[in-house]
Amino acid sequence: MEKEKFLSSVYLIIRNENKEILLQRRQGTKLYPGFLALPAGHIDQGENAYDAVIREAKEELGIEISINNIIDTFVVNRRNKSLLPYYDVYFEINNYRGEIKIREPEKCSELIWCDINALPEDMIDFEIEAIKNNQNGIKFSVIDINNEKQLVLK
Repeated sequence: MEKEKFLSSVYLIIRNENKEILLQRRQGTKLYPGFLALPAGHIDQGENAYDAVIREAKEELGIEISINNIIDTFVVNRRNKSLLPYYDVYFEINNYRGEIKIREPEKCSELIWCDINALPEDMIDFEIEAIKNNQNGIKFSVIDINNEKQLVLK
C-alpha cells in the first residue's frame, strides 16, 4: 500500500485592539477567489512551520513577527475532495512590528477586521470550522471538505 502524501500550510490569526481578527479578500487565486481568509501560505521545502509563518507575515502583510509572539497554536488535518490532504498549522500572535498592509495585491484585494465570534459567510468554510474547533478547546482536528464546492464565490 502506498503511503499518503501531505502538503502543509500555516495560518496567521492577528487581533487588533478591539479583539477583531484580520482577514484578507482573495483574488487572482485558483482556489476560493473572492472569499475572505486568514493570511496564510504553504510551508516551503526546507522550512519549518515557524519559518513559514514568519516569512508569510512579512511577504503578505509587511510585518515582522517572532515565535515569542505566538500565544496559541492548533493543527488541522484537512482532507480535500480533489486535492492532496494538508496539515494546517494555525498561529495566533499577540504582537508584531510594522504596519499591516497589502503586500501582494495580485492575491489580495482588501483587508478587513471582524469579530471572531461572528465570522462572515463569505469566509472560507474550513477556516471557520478550524477557528470554532479551537474556541471549543480542540487543538487537533480532522476536517473533510469538498473543495470543489467553493471554488468560486457566487
